[in-house]
Amino acid sequence: MTKSNRQDLTVVIPTFNRSQELVRALDSLVAQTDSDFEVIVCDDGSTEDIAAAIEGFHGQLNLRLLRIENSGGPARPRNVATRAATTQWISYLDSDDWWYPSRTARLKSQLHDDCDIVYHPLKVERADHDSHANPPHGANIGEPLRATDPIWHMIRFGNPLATSGTTVKRELMLVMGGFDESRELASVEDFDAWLRLLSNGARLHFLSEPLGIYWVGSDQISTFNVRQFECQRHLFRRQLTLLPGRYRAQAQSNFAYLLGSYAIALGLPDAASYFSDLQLTQEPLRWLKARAKLLRVGRVRLGSR
Repeated sequence: MTKSNRQDLTVVIPTFNRSQELVRALDSLVAQTDSDFEVIVCDDGSTEDIAAAIEGFHGQLNLRLLRIENSGGPARPRNVATRAATTQWISYLDSDDWWYPSRTARLKSQLHDDCDIVYHPLKVERADHDSHANPPHGANIGEPLRATDPIWHMIRFGNPLATSGTTVKRELMLVMGGFDESRELASVEDFDAWLRLLSNGARLHFLSEPLGIYWVGSDQISTFNVRQFECQRHLFRRQLTLLPGRYRAQAQSNFAYLLGSYAIALGLPDAASYFSDLQLTQEPLRWLKARAKLLRVGRVRLGSR
């Protein structure tokens, strides 16, 4: 096991306005016990003066600021900053999240040549301190795999990687084209990127301790809505064409259960049509759960392929 160059790290921060939150994120980088890293902030066409807000950090951090026309999401600024970096490893940090002082030192001890993605949990901190919300205040996001095959885990249980807790080899991001910048995948572009990396053979390593904060502010939408449902639908449809063939039957059945369940929760009229791809042979327990859900809402059309 060979360790990578300990200095070979860039922190990429996309931002759109939220200059106060960005300052908090940069403060957490100044506080790192290992400060030997580069920081690239990419301003996605903010109406606030981001340059003025972070001017004082240039003497405290190896900091660059890039500015692009507004793209409507974090994918493009992340990609622009990743291309501008020169280091082997990229750590992604959203502008409203922040890290504990030990984070960079702990991370660097785990950057080995025999892994491609290193990730760790973040502690959820909510402005409303609501312990019953989704995600709840005080919980962790970012989880260990429940299976030895990371793709199978992501198909069955969802995205285990919190973006602000994820570090990736830059070359791999560049080779696969980075985060998808289409609006169809806005808010799930990270899940899409991790699945594509893993499908291309990327090796995953999990650090078990939380090393930062995932912030849920009062202006953030924490409940699932129709727009997010459509993004999930586009993500699943795309992945069914990209996943290696051996996963597709399982993925199609799992995705059908999730979309049908989301549709019922949102009160959409066509939940049964999403459940129609759920296969009894692939997911007998979920097939029975789907049937029970449809019975409760008076829609019982469910195939048994």
